[in-house]
Amino acid sequence: IDIDDTLTNTDLEFKKVMSKYINSDKGYKDKLTTLEYKIFLDNIEEIMSKANLKEDAKDVLYELKNLGHKLYIITARSNKFSKNIEDITMNFIKKNNLKFDKIIFNQQKKSDIAKKLELDLMIDDNIAVYNNMKEENINCILFGDKIRTWKEVLDYIKRM
Repeated sequence: IDIDDTLTNTDLEFKKVMSKYINSDKGYKDKLTTLEYKIFLDNIEEIMSKANLKEDAKDVLYELKNLGHKLYIITARSNKFSKNIEDITMNFIKKNNLKFDKIIFNQQKKSDIAKKLELDLMIDDNIAVYNNMKEENINCILFGDKIRTWKEVLDYIKRM
């Protein structure tokens, strides 16, 4: 499971922070200008720490754990751009009392670790990740496309 805009509302927090500095409708996954990217990096800790859990995510994760599923966070987040991102992420998980079997940071090509872990399913909002998973024959939910809520994720998994 990816974090940003899959488990959390990162893009909403990105837009709130950016609006303090510039007038822009861009999201954090859009192509940013040099200035926008600098503002993002200067405020990345605030953005990541203020992003909230998406509706029903916690309940669905608990149900999946109760059904016997192993849950992994696989994220591109890393301390590469800010020394506290991994701590912020771990604090978020603890604060929300989320239970995961493993949390894997700094994953730019998530299909590599997905293959290593022999995952049955990846949940991510990034079309590039989705396409890469499909190329590697790994089942993937493109969160925010046809499946837009965590309840829909649960329904999909139960149907699998």
